Amino acid sequence: MDTAQAAEAVVGGDAGHLARLFAMSPDLLAAAGFDGLLKLFNDAWETQLGFSREELAVKPYLELVHPEDRDETRVQIGRLAQGETIAEYVCRLVRKDGTVVHMAWSGGPGDEAFYIVGRDVTDRLAMEHELEQRAERLLTTNGELQDFAYTASHDLSEPLRMVASFLGLLERRSGGALDERSREYLRQASDGAVRMRALIDDLLQYSRVANEEPRREQVDLRGLVDGVLAFLAPAIQEQGAVVTVEDLPTLEAEPTQLAQLLQNLIGNAVKFHPPEQVPHVRVSARRTIGGCVVTVSDDGIGIPIADQERIFAMFTRLHGRDEYAGTGIGLAICRRIAERHGGRIYVESDGEGQGSAFHTLLPDTPTAPGTPRGDAR
Repeated sequence: MDTAQAAEAVVGGDAGHLARLFAMSPDLLAAAGFDGLLKLFNDAWETQLGFSREELAVKPYLELVHPEDRDETRVQIGRLAQGETIAEYVCRLVRKDGTVVHMAWSGGPGDEAFYIVGRDVTDRLAMEHELEQRAERLLTTNGELQDFAYTASHDLSEPLRMVASFLGLLERRSGGALDERSREYLRQASDGAVRMRALIDDLLQYSRVANEEPRREQVDLRGLVDGVLAFLAPAIQEQGAVVTVEDLPTLEAEPTQLAQLLQNLIGNAVKFHPPEQVPHVRVSARRTIGGCVVTVSDDGIGIPIADQERIFAMFTRLHGRDEYAGTGIGLAICRRIAERHGGRIYVESDGEGQGSAFHTLLPDTPTAPGTPRGDAR
């Protein structure tokens, strides 16, 4: 009796379609007896394992299981004998030629037998293992790159400080003896040293955020904002900016990193405005499900819609240094801080000249760093 006839005999003469599906399935389908033998099985057992139908009919099915997996397989069979259903159990089977295949089983109980479906997951597991190895290598590489960036930035600071110091000394001692072109060269060299120092400081800040796990605590957001505004007071006064701070809650965050994020966002809001315009900046926050959204909005130059994701990448600048100073790292630092808190940052702007609103979602109970929560808009 072939497979289709055997299946039809078990399920009844009106189940021809089911019998054909049983025979044609690429998965291993079987009714397995509690006496250790297969009572009914489809052709996939022969094609995938290499044993003949006659051999499979008399061979205890536990002998197909890899010796190291037999004890756990007995436990799973015991669960089926107790009337439980198994969603997925993975074990190794040994083919007739000695090669090993990983099978994922699901099963359900019956009166005199239990019913199982097995699917070859050897390639899937190999791919998952390869992905895990690649992820580990990527984490290692990222860590090495972050360490390199921190070390390189730190080690560059001292020689750069020496260059700036000697440039200043040269200007003080020889400035009067230099012609206008030479003094201009000296000014350009000094400006380059200042920009380089700002770049190194921002790289160091980015590396610290990338390497340090946030030590979260309850933070008085209003007090934190007041401290940031005091630090930014010279820039605010120079630009004549008006900063409005709404009622702010206490939230859970790492205070130093959150202060850095707010300093970058408020500083940008004060800086990026048309020359003839008095900048207006508003700091607000609102509770949302499982967290808080902190918003820094302004009425400045706005951000083109096409650039609203790109601005958070490292070294991204939408304007020349002659228009607005900066290193192009500040918003990348903000994004890293938000992600290290298990949250995210995004911007809303209708385009150039329409102002901007930067929203930072900070969950009360963070997910793994770098795993953003759902949109809280």
